[in-house]
Formats: sequence, structure tokens, C-alpha cells
Amino acid sequence: MKTKLSITILLVALSTLISPAINLKVSNPNKTGIKNAPVVVVLDKYKTIPAKDRANLAVLLNGKQISSQIDDLNKDGIADELVFLIDLKGGQTLPVELKLIQANKRDSFPTEVYADLIYKPKGAEAKFVQEMSSTKNDMYNQMHHHGVAFESALIGYRIYFDNKSTIDLYGKKKQQLELATTGWYPTDEQAAAGYGDDALRVFDLVGVGTVKGWNGTKATHIDKFDKRTQRIVATGKLRTVVESDVEGWQYEGKKINMTVRYILYARHRDAVCEVRASEDIENLATGVQGIKAGPTMTDNKGLVGSWGTDYPVTDTVKYEMQTVGLGVFVPVPYAKKQVVQGLNNLVLMPYKKGEILRFYLTAAARKEEKDTFTSADQFFAYLKNWSKTLEPVKVK
Repeated sequence: MKTKLSITILLVALSTLISPAINLKVSNPNKTGIKNAPVVVVLDKYKTIPAKDRANLAVLLNGKQISSQIDDLNKDGIADELVFLIDLKGGQTLPVELKLIQANKRDSFPTEVYADLIYKPKGAEAKFVQEMSSTKNDMYNQMHHHGVAFESALIGYRIYFDNKSTIDLYGKKKQQLELATTGWYPTDEQAAAGYGDDALRVFDLVGVGTVKGWNGTKATHIDKFDKRTQRIVATGKLRTVVESDVEGWQYEGKKINMTVRYILYARHRDAVCEVRASEDIENLATGVQGIKAGPTMTDNKGLVGSWGTDYPVTDTVKYEMQTVGLGVFVPVPYAKKQVVQGLNNLVLMPYKKGEILRFYLTAAARKEEKDTFTSADQFFAYLKNWSKTLEPVKVK
């Protein structure tokens, strides 16, 4: 009886991990250490795992399962990327195992990110959608919080669904997910309980990490187009992937289809931006806006930043002034030139058809209760160190 019971327990234990799959080596190419470094495993590279089994992959570090996320980014019904986060010292390489595991053993980790896209036309009930399109510049007031929004526990962003396509900022006091509760606009009771809120007044400026055109003297909106789309590509436990897409953009004497993808990982305040387009583009612009008379910084190597205090909305009676820091880093070879245009602190970028133009954005609110930035000097020092940690980790 004991023998049969022992065998049964052993078989159950073995069935939790169905079979060994892949041994990986994950390396940090940066000289600076990275906490919670995003690791992206492109599953098409590993033919030993049948497509039908990819959703059952788990990640083991030192023999212990860690949180991971599996995404179907091209929506063909087959998982194509697995992501996880790992701490790496500068230049360090760590072994990681991918193993097939029972589906009910994968999901014991907390959800650490959130995204929503909410359609609320006048006179109709609001509904959550994964994608929304229009051939006109008419969606700003038909979308809750004016476009797609996404967050980690540290920060929230939204993309205006209009010609500006601006990235706006939701600052937090506490490290927690909030947008499903506050909808970007906290009640008085929620604000009193320590929830965050809109932290930046973007006007017609570049916000933080917005992709715009450049006419030789100033940043321009994407205002002549055939169709504009916003979508949530993926969201799960560890990352959100959202896109702002334009078809038939009339720019530089041609019609261009361009997709701007923003990726936000759990435990991160910074986001990755990836630009793909159907044509060569001589000049795209991104960067940060200056905030009132607050200081700005540039290193002439693709890093720009700003710090300042202003009211985040037009209502200056109910709402308090907010102090925030903004940063963007565009790596070589895409950082063509840095220019200051009014309150816009910009980096000009060329785009070559077929490539992925990748840059990075980050932000912080002075009101954060943990890991608080209290001055421009402190935030700008963070930006300089942060910019040295952004070369993606290597997976072999």
C-alpha cells in the first residue's frame, strides 16, 4: 500500500514538469547592473517545442519557477514570445531553464500590469475593446481617458487618440495598479485614500516619447491620414503592449503606414517604443516637453530630460500643482540631432524601411512615497545611469 502510494505521489510530482525543454544563457551586455531586466524569448527559434505546447512553457531560475508571460503578438493563434524579468549584474550571464508544465501550475503569480481601451460614444454604454479605428480625427471624446491607457505599479501612461497622439502621464503615490479602479480620474474619496492621478498638462507639446513629424522648424502632428487605429496587442502578468497605428500619413511627399508600439514591463517606470513604417522617413521627432520654467537636460548623445511643476489640468482650484520628471533616450544610430523648439526638447530620428527604430521613455512623479525623486539634479542623474542600461539582454 505504501509502495503504491509512493509511486502515485512520485508520478504526480513528475507530471507537474512534463519534460525538460530548453537551457538558455541570459547575458547582460551593459556594464551597469539591471534589476528586473526584460528577457524576450522568440519561440519560433526553438523548433523542439510544438506550437500547441508553447502556452505551457514555464521559466525556472536556479530550479525555481518565476513569473513569465506568453504572448501571441500577431494574433495567429500561436504563442510567439515568452517574457520574464531577471536581475543581472553588469556583464553577467545566468543559466535559465524553459520547461513544459501543466497549465494550472503556470498561473500562481500576481498580475503586475494593466491596459484598457474603452469606447464610450455619446448616448451609448461604454465598452472595453481591444482595437478601435477611425478615418477622421473624431475619437478623442469618444474614448474614455481619450485613448488607450496602460500602467505598472510605478506609473501610468495614455496615448491621445487624436492628431497629437501625445503620451500623457499618470503619477502615483503608492506602488499599485489603479486604472481599473480610478479610470484615470480618481474620485475625491480615492484621492484622499492615496490614489494617483493625471500628472502632466501636455498642451500641444511632445509629452514624453510621442512620435511626431518635423518640418524643419518645429514638431508637427499626424494630421493628414487615411485611417488611425489604437489597439491593445497584449497584456498579462508582466507586460503590456499597445500600438498607435496610422495608415496613409501624408508626410515628406509620400503616403506612409506607421505603427508605433509601446511596451511597459512590470516593476518598470520606463517603456520601450518601437517604430515600424512602410517607407523611409527622413525625420521623425520625439523627446520631452519642458514644464513651465523648470530645467531641462541634454547630453547630445540621444538623451533628453525635463523637470518642473505645473497644474496638470485647466481646473486650478480643485487640482494641485504636480512636479514630474520626464526622460527619453534614443540610441545611436537613430539619434540624428537634438533640437530645442519652444518647450519641446527633441531628438530627430531617421527611419529606414524594414527596420525597427527603438527608443525608450521614462517618467517620475515627485509625490511618489517610495524611491522618490526630489530634485531635478537627482532625476537627471537617474536618467544618465538609466540610459546606460538599455541595450537589450542577450539570449542564447
